[in-house]
Amino acid sequence: MLRVLLMKPYSEADELIPPFGLGYLATAIRAKHEVKILDGVKEKLTLVKFKKILEREKFDVIGIQIFTFHLNAAKGYVRLIKEASPETKIVLGGPHPSCDPENIFSYFPEIDWAFRGEAEIGLARLLDLMSEEKEISRPALLTVPGLIWRDENQKTIVNSPLFAEDLDSLGYPSWDLLRPDNYPLAPHGAFFKNYPIAPIIITRGCPFSCTYCAGPLVSGRKIRKRSVGLVIEEIKDLYHNYGIREIHIEDDNFTMDRNLVLEFCQKLEENKLDITWTCPNGVRLDTLDKELILAMKNSGLYSISVGIESGSEKILRDMRKGLGKEKIKEKINLLREAGLEVSGFFIVGYPTETKEDILATIAFAKELGIKRAGFSAFKPFPGTEITKYLAERGELDKDKEDWDKYVLAQVVYAPPGISKNELKNLRRRALREFYFRPKIAFGFISEIKNFKHLTLVAKRSYRWFFK
Repeated sequence: MLRVLLMKPYSEADELIPPFGLGYLATAIRAKHEVKILDGVKEKLTLVKFKKILEREKFDVIGIQIFTFHLNAAKGYVRLIKEASPETKIVLGGPHPSCDPENIFSYFPEIDWAFRGEAEIGLARLLDLMSEEKEISRPALLTVPGLIWRDENQKTIVNSPLFAEDLDSLGYPSWDLLRPDNYPLAPHGAFFKNYPIAPIIITRGCPFSCTYCAGPLVSGRKIRKRSVGLVIEEIKDLYHNYGIREIHIEDDNFTMDRNLVLEFCQKLEENKLDITWTCPNGVRLDTLDKELILAMKNSGLYSISVGIESGSEKILRDMRKGLGKEKIKEKINLLREAGLEVSGFFIVGYPTETKEDILATIAFAKELGIKRAGFSAFKPFPGTEITKYLAERGELDKDKEDWDKYVLAQVVYAPPGISKNELKNLRRRALREFYFRPKIAFGFISEIKNFKHLTLVAKRSYRWFFK
């Protein structure tokens, strides 16, 4: 039996949401190994705090979840592990290794392995090999799905990932190790209806080809789904054992399978749980219709986020969004008619965008009648189609990448004809023009529940508007 620590690095820019991906990994390995989960964001895990943990506890394996904006912070943790506990094996996983597997050892030469794609199957296999063999052979390493490793010549080898077809076989996150009831308010944005809140996923995968998105690299293109029975079982577990009163469905494409959604809504209603739910990660507007929207609303949905991205038809085509402005307006009207709160996601600074395109996006956001809008500065995330295009044209300065800025508000790239400072100001202008309208502003203020919630709203508003 190995002692395994699964951890998420600390980042001030990160949302405070239970790392349920680590919870799935824990479920996959805890039958054979001793597992602990450490959320660096929740614990405000400085290197000083982490060093004390390593002095107090010994682990055979430490797995670290890496998003792109974690890269610099994670280097500190990795070096500290090797200094404090040289015999501990370090394994990285998450979106960044999945999108840029060939370069992961250049960022982290001290690590032992990394994973590309979903790692439940691969990590369990790797730990089995560690338990069986003192030195894992090359043929054995080749059998580990998604493993990123170095051969005897220090050449990086990237095994093909394996995406579980039967998601039920993965169970659900080890919530007893995560304790979602101990998390503070609002994991997404600043508003919610009920509390405590827990995130779940029902489907994985994305078949679409949006040029800016790395989702398919992480979870594959095929939509795979859990059984509704197991999902309801998980929600009941969260409801009865952790007091959860709101569910956030984090799928990339929850509404792709219409029958699945209808069955989920029906079963949720039948169980008569006093619970609300939202889709904060965004759904495809072209998958929605009136019957589906009403079924979702009647089962407790009160808020839904949608990816709109741009108010320019040209930019929507360049992004391969697969939606035009008229279809966007039509579907949003259906959501509003059902009485749902609608939040829209927008991108500003896309590589083919002009200032006029950005101004069109601001105007479109205001025209739609949505309740909230998020304006993210475009990021050239590794592995995406648009990033490859920019790299081929020599428009990315690889020597000056500031990974800490790969978060919502920060600007790391600006299209030709627009400076980074101008793009930063255009993004702030978008927020001001959208939120500083009397109806939106008063609605924003009226939703504040208490002083604790006011503090959260103020803190996040400052980050969105001024950072």
